[in-house]
Amino acid sequence: MTSNHKGAGYYGWPMLYGIAWLVCALVALNLTQGEDGIAAVWPSSGIFVAALLHFGPRRRIITTAWIAAASMAANLWAGSSFLATTGYTIANLLEGYLVYALMGGSSAAKLILSRPWNMARFGAAAILAGCFSAIMAGVLSGNLTYSFLSSWMSTVTLGMLIMTPIILFIAQDPQDRRNLLSLRSLWTALVVAILSVAAFGQADIPLLFLPVMAMAIATATLGLSGAAAALVIIATTGSVLSIFNTGPVTLFFDTTEKQVFFFQLYLVALLVSSMPVAFLLAQRGRALAEIAENARLLESAERAAKVGHWRFSPVDNSARWSREALRICGFDADSQPSLEDWFDLHHEDDRERVRSFIVEATSHALPFAFEARIRRGNSEIVHIDCRGEAEADRKGRVTALFGTMLDVTERAETMRQLEAARARAEREAAEVRMLAATDPLTGMPNRRCILANLAEAMDASELTGDPLSVAMIDIDYFKRINDEFGHGVGDRVIKAIADILCDEAIGDDSVGRIGGEEFLFVFPSRSAEELDARCIAINDRLGSTQWEQPINITLSIGIAELKPGWDERDLLRAADQALYDAKHAGRNRHSVHTA
Repeated sequence: MTSNHKGAGYYGWPMLYGIAWLVCALVALNLTQGEDGIAAVWPSSGIFVAALLHFGPRRRIITTAWIAAASMAANLWAGSSFLATTGYTIANLLEGYLVYALMGGSSAAKLILSRPWNMARFGAAAILAGCFSAIMAGVLSGNLTYSFLSSWMSTVTLGMLIMTPIILFIAQDPQDRRNLLSLRSLWTALVVAILSVAAFGQADIPLLFLPVMAMAIATATLGLSGAAAALVIIATTGSVLSIFNTGPVTLFFDTTEKQVFFFQLYLVALLVSSMPVAFLLAQRGRALAEIAENARLLESAERAAKVGHWRFSPVDNSARWSREALRICGFDADSQPSLEDWFDLHHEDDRERVRSFIVEATSHALPFAFEARIRRGNSEIVHIDCRGEAEADRKGRVTALFGTMLDVTERAETMRQLEAARARAEREAAEVRMLAATDPLTGMPNRRCILANLAEAMDASELTGDPLSVAMIDIDYFKRINDEFGHGVGDRVIKAIADILCDEAIGDDSVGRIGGEEFLFVFPSRSAEELDARCIAINDRLGSTQWEQPINITLSIGIAELKPGWDERDLLRAADQALYDAKHAGRNRHSVHTA
């Protein structure tokens, strides 16, 4: 079914062109008979040329066959001899193919006739083809008289110039097709017909200027297609009415040949005078359509990218905003707010900064770039990235500011989330570092941390030569406390002692829990002899501490001073030995290691 439909359409159009050729030929031959039976206007030639310029190779051949048959039938019906009919038919076909060749042959279908250069090229090709066709018709029919040749050339050329453009305008341009099928086109055609009848339907008042007005109206209303259609209406109306000798042409010319020649010149004058305006209007229409399409694409791109643009003129304080810029700011889509209205939208912390950017750009023709926050009508905060530059005249005076506005709310929110995540990560890392360096029970440095502090203190002592001492501290009889009162009480005892030791740390001193009930005190720049008072103060504070249970808590302390050549293990071993000596001596005392 689809194949049959396609085949019908494929062969149907060439047949329609052939029928149209035949009908126009018969009407032209009957209505406007010129000398030697040549019509004043021969629209059939324009129909054939339009088919050749529009169709592909196969349709072009089929159309040629149909039109050859139509030409033979029309000329035989008009009373021409078979030999003359054959000559006329060959001339009609050759004239069409000559125009086709002059328009570029197989590439002619790509030429848009609504372009001025293409139309000028077609006009020249039509004139050359009309001359060639007249000579061929004269030679093949045996009629080489001047009147025959000139009449043939003028009618054929005029037929191509009138009919071909309107057919190709409709075939090539959907907009022209819509224009000619609109209600506006119907009213325009009616006006053109009325003015044409008024001009050619009476001879009392010379109103030949009315068709000129009709052409102007059709051109202004419908463009190129309207001008072409109006010319067809005027040519048809003038031809039909002239056969009855009713028009003003009969007042000035006594013979049909002169009347036909004048009418042809009149149509050429209409064509030549209207085409430049029609082309300008068509070019303007295409430019406006292109601008509208570019504006639509720009608007779509801005909407997709969430970026708008604006332009401010300091001359009259006017501002123009794109739709996306208005949407970003929360303005009404049909409004054009002032720059002050825009300033008022900005967050109070950003408003003056933004104003200073714009004032500086306006005063010194400088580019600008800033990020700011605006508050839309629903109190929603929108972050924008605004960039632009100043437009200045030759004297350097700023005439306008052009800027773009990018909605970076999502980016700002992402950056805020990233910043929050970074802060959270840093906080968690700090917590991890603290946990890694802190004893969970006492909150004081753990074994790893206090030993790291000891290593740093030993390095500093080696560089400066200052003394360094450590104190190993152990809770006496701590196991007995846990056994008698429980581990909860034991933990509270450890925590209380840790608090006392941390309070006794002065300056660069550091203390930490190295495990169980043992603590390590590091005393940079202190000799062992200087620590007697510190140890006594620690035991005194411990002795005055009130406990929940009736328990007596004492400490044993072993003190060692760093000697030349010792490493960390040597120093700790010496402090541990001093601690052992304190315990062996009865506990609740401190002992200093001696070499």
